[in-house]
Amino acid sequence: MEIENIGLYVHKVALKHPKQKAIIHGNKKLTYKEFDNRINSLANFLRNYGIEKGDHVAVLLYNCPEYLEIYNACYRMGAAVVGINYRYKPPEILYIIKDSKPKMFIHGPEFVDAVKTIKDECESVKNFVITGLDIFEGYLNYDNELLKHFKTETIEVDLTEDDKAFLIYTGGTTGTPKGAVWTHKAVNRLIGMGGMLNWTMEMFKRIRDMPKKMKSKVMKMLPFPWSLGRFPIFSLLHTDARQAQIEEELLEGAKKNYPKGTIADKGVVKNVFLWPPPLFHIYGWLSHLIIFSGGTLVLTESRRYDPKEVFELIKKHKITFMMTIGDKTARALLDSPELNKYKKMVNNILVGIVSGAAIFSAKTKKMLWEAFPDVGFLDTVAATESLQLVPKVYIPGDLVSSNTFTLLPPDQMRIVNEKGENVKPGEMGEGIFKAGPTMKEYLGAKEKTAKTIVDGWIYSGDLYKLNEDGKNVTLIGRIKETINTGGEKIHPPEVEDVLEKHEKVFESVVIGIPDPEWGQSALALIKLRKQYEEEASEGLKQELIDFVKGKLARYKAPKHMEFVTEFPTSPAGKTLRGKLKRQYENYLAE
Repeated sequence: MEIENIGLYVHKVALKHPKQKAIIHGNKKLTYKEFDNRINSLANFLRNYGIEKGDHVAVLLYNCPEYLEIYNACYRMGAAVVGINYRYKPPEILYIIKDSKPKMFIHGPEFVDAVKTIKDECESVKNFVITGLDIFEGYLNYDNELLKHFKTETIEVDLTEDDKAFLIYTGGTTGTPKGAVWTHKAVNRLIGMGGMLNWTMEMFKRIRDMPKKMKSKVMKMLPFPWSLGRFPIFSLLHTDARQAQIEEELLEGAKKNYPKGTIADKGVVKNVFLWPPPLFHIYGWLSHLIIFSGGTLVLTESRRYDPKEVFELIKKHKITFMMTIGDKTARALLDSPELNKYKKMVNNILVGIVSGAAIFSAKTKKMLWEAFPDVGFLDTVAATESLQLVPKVYIPGDLVSSNTFTLLPPDQMRIVNEKGENVKPGEMGEGIFKAGPTMKEYLGAKEKTAKTIVDGWIYSGDLYKLNEDGKNVTLIGRIKETINTGGEKIHPPEVEDVLEKHEKVFESVVIGIPDPEWGQSALALIKLRKQYEEEASEGLKQELIDFVKGKLARYKAPKHMEFVTEFPTSPAGKTLRGKLKRQYENYLAE
């Protein structure tokens, strides 16, 4: 069965809004027309160098417009991008190359030395391409080839539902990385569910509850004449009936038309989205939802998360939404020495902060509202294997919770026990998602695929609790992170949530360490708030342990504690728990 080529979404936006800014990266700005022309030229280049439907193209780049050009050119050709983690060492890069067998390898000049050591072993690669201005022996130059192959006509191939769109490799925390294969069908399903507009609309539905300043910022995003509702004289425009009309036209119309055309003409072009997460990550890929819907995507230049850069970009480009990766990146903003300088500006401009991959804790939400009282938050749940985006909107004044959201319909999500049976309210189990916006398989790994996808259901590896009301669920954490101490189960996020309610704690990570008596015991690693760093002592450790005992069952309190100044993080901003476990695995033997 033929299906819409997702590579055409940018083209359709370009036809409607050719002068609209598509991507901003430092001093480089591309309109949709320019972006589309570069994609067409790149597709022409790929075709002339033998890239065909079904082929793989490996990419090793920091965030940049070229990354998204490569993605979209490959979509149009029916080829699939293989994104490589830019923190990988040569042996790790080589593993991805040998596993995915790309015909072409495109990377930045920063990686020439690393790739040089493995180049002769990349047997599947027919052409190496380098970005940037410099010319290297044995490489095709990206921009030179685009000029040689300049083409404005759109290149596309006919596709079926099962044709690959891209591969995202898992982090490899429990073994070697696995290549999650995503198809055009899965991406079309995600877009058909509302895509980026769904996030915006979930925020809009709460507009009557918003403080005045936040309401004005949201109304400003809407198309004329509804945007006039931010002015008091036109407030009558925002009646319940009018809101219903806006929802119908923006949301329901988008669901019908998005897969067939574009919703850019529905007003979302006013969305300017800041995107720090790395594009090789599944949450980096979600940046496509901005460019598919006619918004403006702003990419950071720093190779590590830089709060000052984030603040400056919000100010310079009037950012409406920004993506973060849970508490880690949000707290980096709050811990920045630049915070007080930018507080007012962020509060005046930013509409919402989206958390992906890891949900904001209740404490982080409260801390963010202390700094930015007129900014909303959207928690979302997704993984490399499944993009079941479940936006939970919080606006100032809401009661906040950690990791709680509405259960999806039973044909999309279930919470099951070890026997695969639905759990009862109050019980915990693994979250499973029905195939839709989910991966097709792990590349070349039938056994691993069979363990993850059972009867069309994706087993997430995440532990959830079905709340007593039977309607809401709470994400507890990764099943593999559960600590078994003397037969009792400790779920680290539950303990971390309590620890971070203590006024002196800025951030915490709880891990299981080998214990000769109990099998495992809990070690809490604590980063104190700056004003309390000098109070780090054995006495404070006991105070924090007692604090947990007063909030949870005594066995859940950490038996051991250490103070740290920083936690190791991934490029996506997530704490590297595996690295901490290895660092402290001999803690009790020392």
